[in-house]
Amino acid sequence: MEQKEIKKTAPKLEEVWDSPLGGAYLIWRFVKGYEEVSGVGPNVLLLYPAAAIVLEASFAAQVRRGGNLADFAFAFHDSSGKAAKSLAGLQERILGLREWVLKSLEFAMVTRLIELDPESGKLALVLKEEVRTSIHSAKEFKMNEGLKAEYLGGIFARTNDNDIAYYLGVKF
Repeated sequence: MEQKEIKKTAPKLEEVWDSPLGGAYLIWRFVKGYEEVSGVGPNVLLLYPAAAIVLEASFAAQVRRGGNLADFAFAFHDSSGKAAKSLAGLQERILGLREWVLKSLEFAMVTRLIELDPESGKLALVLKEEVRTSIHSAKEFKMNEGLKAEYLGGIFARTNDNDIAYYLGVKF
């Protein structure tokens, strides 16, 4: 039986950021933004809508425009109804990202970026400062998705959990 030669190649950067490694970084930035505003970390359940928003281009573009979650949600209501349909699909995106969020959360906890309080369900930063990197594409990712995740964490921190579910039209 002939054995095939296995090529060992490094994964492309896009594959790394689509992996739990990139997800762990986004979770860390989200928790960082949340803690900066509220002084405590978010409920772990908030990671699901946060990931669905940051990873969806049409949502992520609106993150910086809205100063609060009500403004963010209102940006998706237009006369054509096209944007509202996009927001209505958020629950489906949340369900589709469940496994990715869980793996990313696990990676963030194992690498000691964040920790989870099992009694309260709150996340907290372990690593307080960002690690520097020299990869240009990684820096670009950090500047775009990372900043959006951190800013969204701040928006969520200024909104109680029930209002987050209401404004986004999702169930936790």
